[in-house]
Amino acid sequence: MAQKDFIKDGIQKLIIYIAVNCKEYPGGKIQRKKTVTGIAKGSPKANAIEREMIRETEREAAQREAVGTNWEALVGLYELWARDEEKNGRWVQSKQTLFDAVRSLHNWTNDWYKLPAANITATDVTKLFHRMRAAGVSETTIGKMRGDIRKVFEFGLLFDHIRGVRNNPTNGVTIKSRKRMRTEILSEDEIKKLLSYAKSYEPSWHPIYAFAVYTGCRNGELYSLKWSDIDFQERLITVQRSYNKMFNEEKCTKTGEWRRVSICDPLWEIVLELKRNHDHDLERGACKYPGYVLPRPGVWQNGEQARKLREFCEEIGITPICFHTLRACFATELLRRGVDVPSVMRVGGWKSLKTMMHYVRLSGMADKGITDPLDYRSEDPQATNRKLLSAVGESFRSGGGMGAEIIPLPTRKLPHR
Repeated sequence: MAQKDFIKDGIQKLIIYIAVNCKEYPGGKIQRKKTVTGIAKGSPKANAIEREMIRETEREAAQREAVGTNWEALVGLYELWARDEEKNGRWVQSKQTLFDAVRSLHNWTNDWYKLPAANITATDVTKLFHRMRAAGVSETTIGKMRGDIRKVFEFGLLFDHIRGVRNNPTNGVTIKSRKRMRTEILSEDEIKKLLSYAKSYEPSWHPIYAFAVYTGCRNGELYSLKWSDIDFQERLITVQRSYNKMFNEEKCTKTGEWRRVSICDPLWEIVLELKRNHDHDLERGACKYPGYVLPRPGVWQNGEQARKLREFCEEIGITPICFHTLRACFATELLRRGVDVPSVMRVGGWKSLKTMMHYVRLSGMADKGITDPLDYRSEDPQATNRKLLSAVGESFRSGGGMGAEIIPLPTRKLPHR
């Protein structure tokens, strides 16, 4: 407890600080302060105010000890615990995922702040989800919110921050099934057109798009790719780090594991050109980002690569996609060319077979020709069997062909090169 007097704008003021121990509050103490005017330090009136503040805070501490902490404090305790778990390598989610989850909890559940967490019911959770739907929030985001609320309550029950209840209020609260719609990806001709037009009209973005479709690297992995990651003798790229813009730091890949990607002939030409330009700029002292492979347009540094690519796709007349979809294009095109699923997963850094099966469906490689053996017109009973054997032994490969010819865009002039 403390009292501190000071003068501000010629007026005598007094600040009274109090602190009461409470393990159900972040930091283990409930701290309060109050500023009063015209009361002397240590006077009977100042002491009376201090005693009243102590009594109110002790009542709050007793209530917290009886039913547990309120929701605001519980989320704060959960965040401190989760960050400590993440720091010590015991947290399965990334730092950014945890940050987004806590921020979302604060944004959507601030109406619960003063409620004891033990008093929050399934009805409160249901009302929250209705409010989120009314605001246009997707069912996927609502599903994540339900999972985050569940985790906070499980933490509170496990560490005895919630008392008097044993049921998680998210139990029994259902959400609409999240149906996965078909993702729009680029066809082979559209990929060729994207790279051709980017080379002519967006020369700084061309190598970035090329690396994305030829390696399947994620955005952060491309941004942090260094020349030391490229083996020029074996023509291999080691993908071992990723850039996180939110925290402005380089970290390990999303899966936490490194992988190696072979450099195909078209990409090798781009790598050699980038290396020549890098070494030339380095010699004359004009290299802005020494050590890094790809150029860094300002839009990319600002994290607006998805908008940039979508607008460029619309401008050249192909399917508008976001930047991450280039990774899907990489997977589907390999699958269409007969590369087996385990190899695609390994080189692309996928660990989930469920995610990979989505790309298998997009590629159509598992569907093409399945119904060919069906022919009810035949009178020869052996014809169907012969057709079945033929279909099983058939190898499907995508056709060749050159990309579309570069047609001048009416929206802009070709940049000087």
